[in-house]
Amino acid sequence: MAISALQLYKSLPRTNCGECGIPTCLAFATQVVVEGLALTLCPYLSTEAREFTEIIAAQQEQGVGRKRDNLAIALKFLQEKVDPLDFAALAEGLGATYGEENGRTYLQLPYYGRQFLVFKDEVRYPEGALENPWDAILLYNYIASQGQRPPCGQWVKFQGLPNSVSKTKTLIRLQEHLAQALSGKTGLLDRKARELGGEPVTVAQDADLQFLFHPLPRLPLLLVFHDAEPEENFAAEAHFLFDDQVMDYLDLESLLFVVERLMDQLLEKYE
Repeated sequence: MAISALQLYKSLPRTNCGECGIPTCLAFATQVVVEGLALTLCPYLSTEAREFTEIIAAQQEQGVGRKRDNLAIALKFLQEKVDPLDFAALAEGLGATYGEENGRTYLQLPYYGRQFLVFKDEVRYPEGALENPWDAILLYNYIASQGQRPPCGQWVKFQGLPNSVSKTKTLIRLQEHLAQALSGKTGLLDRKARELGGEPVTVAQDADLQFLFHPLPRLPLLLVFHDAEPEENFAAEAHFLFDDQVMDYLDLESLLFVVERLMDQLLEKYE
């Protein structure tokens, strides 16, 4: 008997505490089965999950499941979730364009400036884009939210969002990494942010740089950067702020991925 990532996921706590070093339980289960990560890294394994330990260790040793399609594993839940939804009715509220192709409905969504077609059982990437299963997961999560309220324009920190305490450390680590990598490089950050469609704004009066990004149509993301001041013994700081209504559209784990995705692009080829 082989244990699938989905089967393992169902036996995990599903609290997305991040203490294993992976942001979500679904990602952790996929990493265990597909990439050989140690199951024991989860500090809160259920009795059922513990019973899988030897089986999973054996199948990891044999390579069973290691080459499975990550996309198919990770997207199964979300594809089932969006299947009954009326894409035509949701399009306007999500800032998407509704379409049909051979009887199949889809939503066209701009994601970090590139157009993706999201069918109920497939994500079609723009030409030249590398397929990333977590990008697809994010797009399905966005659609599954069925969010209808537009952003309110009030900015909040991640820790100001409901139930964010256990995940705030992850965002703090991301912000610290970005600040350290771009300390003393405001010119570089300015150029990269503009290349990625960032709009210069003024929200915090004392910041060196502030850019507004739109990863998804109803998902504004604000980056506030304070460069280092060695003479004052101040290290560089980076802060990501979210619209107060952001959780109408994405859960906390997805928001962390949005930040990671932006950081990957800001730091690409420059670290």
